[in-house]
Amino acid sequence: MKYIIVSVMVEREGDQYVSKCVELGTASFGASEEEAVRNAIDATLAYLDTLEDLGECDRVLQQKGVPIREGESAGPRMRCSPGSIVHPAVLPLPSSIYV
Repeated sequence: MKYIIVSVMVEREGDQYVSKCVELGTASFGASEEEAVRNAIDATLAYLDTLEDLGECDRVLQQKGVPIREGESAGPRMRCSPGSIVHPAVLPLPSSIYV
């Protein structure tokens, strides 16, 4: 199965947690840190599904510098601002799910 590794950054804003996939720019929020991470992952998977439907997934990942991987996973590159928490996420690519 092909997959990518992304970093989900979470910051508290008031009584909500805001989350963002650092590599792809998708974002979401939640009432807890865990919910915000799950929602950002769901948003990122929906984004990847849409890119796949448009036939643009490989091109966009390459353009954004996100390597497509197979086999054993390696640690993601993480960039975050002070006060942020970063969660690595391994996401299957849509094209490898349906093969």
